[in-house]
Amino acid sequence: MIAAYNLLWIIGCLLAIPWLLVSVIVSPKRRKTVLQRLGLAIASELRNLKTSNLNSDPLWVHALSVGEVLSAVTLARSLKQRYPDRPVVFSASTLTGYETACRQFGNDLDAVFYFPYDLIFSVRTVINRVHPSLVVIVETDIWPNFLFKMKQCAIPVVLVNARLSDRSYSRYRRFAKWTSPLFHCFSVICTQSVDDARRFMGLGFSADKVAITGNLKYDSAPDLVCQQMIHHLRQILSQTPYRRCLVAGSTHPGEEAIILEAFSRLRNEFPAICLILAPRDIERANEVSKLADSDGLTAQLLTQMEVAPSPNPPDVIVVNTIGHLKALYALCDVAFVGGSLLDFGGHNPLEPAAFAKPVLMGPHTRDVTESCHRLLAAGGAWVVHDATELAQAALTLLTNFERSQAMGNNAFQVLQENQGSLEKTMHVIERFIPT
Repeated sequence: MIAAYNLLWIIGCLLAIPWLLVSVIVSPKRRKTVLQRLGLAIASELRNLKTSNLNSDPLWVHALSVGEVLSAVTLARSLKQRYPDRPVVFSASTLTGYETACRQFGNDLDAVFYFPYDLIFSVRTVINRVHPSLVVIVETDIWPNFLFKMKQCAIPVVLVNARLSDRSYSRYRRFAKWTSPLFHCFSVICTQSVDDARRFMGLGFSADKVAITGNLKYDSAPDLVCQQMIHHLRQILSQTPYRRCLVAGSTHPGEEAIILEAFSRLRNEFPAICLILAPRDIERANEVSKLADSDGLTAQLLTQMEVAPSPNPPDVIVVNTIGHLKALYALCDVAFVGGSLLDFGGHNPLEPAAFAKPVLMGPHTRDVTESCHRLLAAGGAWVVHDATELAQAALTLLTNFERSQAMGNNAFQVLQENQGSLEKTMHVIERFIPT
């Protein structure tokens, strides 16, 4: 299996060389990440790691991008607090994930670096440098060469906060000959729900290798950094004359047009409101700003408001920074969580719920099914399908304080009632930490 996989990798890389070269030249993201991910450059923190014996070999936590990184913050910090004499290192695959991890952890951990591309030499270089005693992978980002190398080195790998949709389960079952050896490289899989556990066991996992530990996102409470950011953003937003605020977070191409249409309709009924739009990819911020302008709305980037406030406050503030969204949810009156109006799988609705805000979302939430179902069942969230429904839902919540407050309180109660995943996950992980 692994030989065929690497043969396909080699063929694919050879065919893609022209595109890869252009991509590295044109894309700042590629330029900043490619050398570390190839294993040709080593993060300075990794060079200084001291791994003299088994008991001091690092604990390695890995998360794909921003969403997974935020899920993993409390887990990585807990590992460092419980094992202060052992290095704890953290990797991310994307530039935004890496930058989020650097900002979240500061000097709390021993190293933050980029996860290697799944090429044999890249994987080997980084693993030899880190020399981990345990690897914890959060949610996704499962790569054959990395996992097989871990198994070859007898290093336990734990998959936490794992989820497996019906669609993915069917796909893995169809190609079980190829996927089964890959998943069996994990020492144990900690799932978000009973249904996720059932699907993993349907792939051939024994019950003793699957643990139902819940969703770590319920335990991701606002931290000190977030509180400081809230204060900073409150001062910026005080520049606007608007009394109420709608935040649309983690939006994708095609969704902003629907949201802007809804906002235009909403302003006709409720003029004293501003819209804060936070595209999932901040590189699209200028594009989103121009889209607002073309709809007859005034728009300004958040960084522009920080540096040079406009004498004429904008109708729409477009977020072009990483790490502000959670704090912006704290300041809004109504929150819309993107990636859900169109079929992008949805994003974390628990971030606004943590601040007792009423949550609006679209119908496409397959990647966050469990938390969305809980919020909807408790009356803490509201599904909208188009611009008309979004405008009407927002207007209802803005003009009915009691309903808005009750919905926000219901969302917060869901968060509180489902906490505890961190301790359950830590209990499983600790079984594999050498003593």
